Amino acid sequence: MPSRAPAASPSDDRKSSESEVRDGLDQAELSDLDASPPPQLPVEQDLMQLARLGELRSIQKLFDSGKFNARSTDEQGITALHWAAINGHYPTCHFLIQAGAEVNARGGDAEATPVLWASKRCNLQVVSLLLANGADPLLRDDQGYNLLHSATLDGNVYQLVLLLHQPDIPVDVPDAQGHTSLMWAAYKGFGACVDILLRWGADVHAVDDMGFTALHWGLVKGSYLCIQKLVEYGSDRHVRSKPSEGESEGDTPSATASKMKSARQWHRALVDSGFDESGNPLSFPFPFVKDRRQFYNRFFFLWPFALGGLQLCMLAHMLVWIAVPGVLLVGYALQYLVQKLFRWAPSDMKHMHRTPFLAGIFAGTFFWVGVCYFFRILPWTCWSHVLLNLGFVASYGLCLYFYAITMTADPGYIPKGVSRGQTKNTIDELVEHNAFDETHFCTQCMIRKPLRSKHCRRCGRCIAREDHHCPWVDNCIGVNNHKHFILYVVFMIVGIALLIQLTVHYIERLPDPTELNCAILADPFCAPFSRDPFTIITSGWAALQLTWTFMLLFVHLTQIARAITTFETMRIQGQVGPIMTAMATGAITLDGAQIGSSGAGPDPVENAQKKKTEGCFTQWSRILGLDTFYTVAFQGYKGSKNKETSTRSKQSNPFSRGIVRNCQDFWMDGPVFARKTGGKSLLGGEQIDYTTIYEAPRGGMRYRNGYEAVPAAEEGQA
Repeated sequence: MPSRAPAASPSDDRKSSESEVRDGLDQAELSDLDASPPPQLPVEQDLMQLARLGELRSIQKLFDSGKFNARSTDEQGITALHWAAINGHYPTCHFLIQAGAEVNARGGDAEATPVLWASKRCNLQVVSLLLANGADPLLRDDQGYNLLHSATLDGNVYQLVLLLHQPDIPVDVPDAQGHTSLMWAAYKGFGACVDILLRWGADVHAVDDMGFTALHWGLVKGSYLCIQKLVEYGSDRHVRSKPSEGESEGDTPSATASKMKSARQWHRALVDSGFDESGNPLSFPFPFVKDRRQFYNRFFFLWPFALGGLQLCMLAHMLVWIAVPGVLLVGYALQYLVQKLFRWAPSDMKHMHRTPFLAGIFAGTFFWVGVCYFFRILPWTCWSHVLLNLGFVASYGLCLYFYAITMTADPGYIPKGVSRGQTKNTIDELVEHNAFDETHFCTQCMIRKPLRSKHCRRCGRCIAREDHHCPWVDNCIGVNNHKHFILYVVFMIVGIALLIQLTVHYIERLPDPTELNCAILADPFCAPFSRDPFTIITSGWAALQLTWTFMLLFVHLTQIARAITTFETMRIQGQVGPIMTAMATGAITLDGAQIGSSGAGPDPVENAQKKKTEGCFTQWSRILGLDTFYTVAFQGYKGSKNKETSTRSKQSNPFSRGIVRNCQDFWMDGPVFARKTGGKSLLGGEQIDYTTIYEAPRGGMRYRNGYEAVPAAEEGQA
């Protein structure tokens, strides 16, 4: 084992300066376990070299010759199991263990066990194998770090989840200086690890030898996500550390933030968690509210009703050169005041797109259209245009029905595990198949992710065959409500078209006003408009909905014919911008649609880096969607010329059964006027459960205690 200089501890660094703390902690890692190879010998006679290379048969020959055995070590105490573990040779490790290797042998200057070596390279299969065969996860190396500390230092969330599901690893075990894994994760800035540890019950009040809590160390690094999570989980905002030499009292988190220049992140985390910048709780301005989340959901859903009605009245009854800027000014001012309420909102509802505001815009439009129709248009046209009125009432009612059912239906939630034991079995199975990663496991829901599933940050759950989170219905469009969503859009388009015709007939039947100026009466536009400006403005606003609903309907019908979801389309699309997002989801931002350019959600770090280098023209191009238009119009056209790319794209979707069959599966699946449950859907005429399917179908499906692909040789017999 190579030698290394001892790393500085936080206690020693505190004596010098806060800047040295940062440097010392950065050195305290198992970073050089495999810095140098073992001594060079002929390969066929060098057990350690063969273990590094994973030459199982050659190792077995050495054992048969009697020169070495599984417990043989070099001059530093390193065994063959150490080298096989750090290089991820699972079969070699299994053979060595069966041959009698000591799984808890300490080797090298660091005195680390094989499982610590394997952990450093995140070889999860080997780590799981060693733990299953008696490796002690609590054994420490020469610096006092055990297996959980090592995994936290590397920031590997999946290794951390694997270890936390072991029955004999406490989450708050300290290292030699009293640092828990939560402190290390907070200092390193690993927000996902902090979240996992906190959800696992890590103690936010634990202190190290310096009296520092995890919140102190999070402020040293300055990671907003770590700080916010620690505050959210009840970390003491006023606790003091132990006083250093020459000081009468220790540092509070606020003092630490000031010294480490992380005050901005500290204040933002406090405000987002419901505190003022001094760390004192903010009193909610409405003391009668018991459930803030319910209040925010209802308020932002109903707010567009009042705001929309006010703006429609302004446009209808004020001069146009006053009304248009007035509407913009009033709308911006009221929205600015309303957004101040986010100061008291739950931490996951701090932005407008995380509330049902856009759903309230449509519902408010729906409400005011109904008011104008039933109280103004219908009394004047009920007998002269019976069929148009019947058609509109039917479309209006069906649109409302399918809107409500889409908004409230279960989109196909994947059931969560009922126990940690069940989750551990799932993890062990995935590790065994080398599939314990973000593609197959969700660390938020702690479940195995079936095919075509996606974790929705807005819903907080994994959804089978999710299309996208639609901001206009504030629900995910999944396997259970996709048909209802399409029907809601269809009847909305039909209803708006009928409304426009009825409005024209209604205005024609109204008498001309007698008190207006003759010049106004002579104007072919102003005269009809002056008869009932509120109804005309409302109908015009409803007509504007056709601009995005036609695009939305076209995109979704195309995807139905291709048997592909919006989420999968976004992942294939090389460059995603506002136009593509609006066409596919109805939202004007990627974050609002919960879809990122990588298909896994927006990346705030990547977006922030892009904004730093973008000029004014580039930013406005992204806002207006010109970049995406260029990509779709030109690069997409060029891509269609490439037959190889086109063929590969078609073959990449194993769920397509041809346009006719795909459409039949979609429209014949389940009831129209009822809710679906369970995440089941038709595929090739057969019903499958998307919450449990883990293998892509290849031409046919068969039920064998769960759906799985039929081998090519058996497809003709299925």
